[in-house]
Amino acid sequence: MKRTIALIVAGLLGVVVVVILTLRILISHSVRENITIAENHYPGSAEDALIAYLSDTANSTDDRTEIAIWTLGQTRSTKALPYLQELYNEDPEGRTCKGRHDSVLCQRELHKAIVSIENGLPGAKKKIWLGFWQRTDD
Repeated sequence: MKRTIALIVAGLLGVVVVVILTLRILISHSVRENITIAENHYPGSAEDALIAYLSDTANSTDDRTEIAIWTLGQTRSTKALPYLQELYNEDPEGRTCKGRHDSVLCQRELHKAIVSIENGLPGAKKKIWLGFWQRTDD
């Protein structure tokens, strides 16, 4: 009986490890892909290209959210923090943009990106961050 329980626990731990590694790979791939998209349109470092992509209103609000905001949050770009804060309307749950992402930047994604960046600042009360991608400003 103990052996069966040990095998089940080991199997579950193995599944958890595989899931975490898979998420890490998928997120890293998406971050790299988004950086490449931004760098193909704008000069400078990855961080500068993503900020330029975010700031350019010629890009769709969906793309600005999914490519720039999400990636800047994943990389915890402190340089982008003022830009993100300027676009944020104190709507952490995204009620003001629900169903309108074709015309409004996602406030929930802005909130998550800002929190991710702020949690990485020196002196900040640290919360668990899985560290799927390195900071762009390290």
